Amino acid sequence: MTEDGQRPDPRTVSTDQKITAAALALLRKGGPQRVSIEAVSAASGVAKTSIYRRYANSLELLEGVLEHAAAVHAPEQPDAAGDWGQALERTLRLLLRDMGTGVAVALLSEPASETSRILRAHVVRPQVERLRALLAAEVAAGRLAADLDVEVVLDFVLGSAYSHLARYGEMGPDWPGRVHRTLTGVLRAHRP
Repeated sequence: MTEDGQRPDPRTVSTDQKITAAALALLRKGGPQRVSIEAVSAASGVAKTSIYRRYANSLELLEGVLEHAAAVHAPEQPDAAGDWGQALERTLRLLLRDMGTGVAVALLSEPASETSRILRAHVVRPQVERLRALLAAEVAAGRLAADLDVEVVLDFVLGSAYSHLARYGEMGPDWPGRVHRTLTGVLRAHRP
């Protein structure tokens, strides 16, 4: 239902889905610089005029698509305390596989750009905030050291993910679990 209680026009929904799917595919394959109105039009088969009715420019298109993707990837229920491994796996899957390496390259090569701001706001920060909350819950429950520097742990996890990707070209299905087991073991072993 729309805000005014009406059913959405199926043609509009289908057009929006085509635009979103094409923009995300371009983002995964080539990074944010590949997401232009022209490229999305060509990839989706949706006329540029239809895209311009929804988005004023390529940055607005990217932001709208990422808002949608973030909503789709948000868990239906909050992660349970004591289970930050699933949140870690979901975060790494979204950041490295679903968004593609072009996102990482853009964030690292042009960190002050408007594109990077959009990526951080809609992709990186929501995922990292979930991990931060779960690690804080682990500390509060006494399963991890009270003086744990959560920010360093988050940097370690994300930095090691990009390092692994650079060395091997892919994350591999077992890598998030290996990181979780290793990091949990180290952090628990060093509790006072």
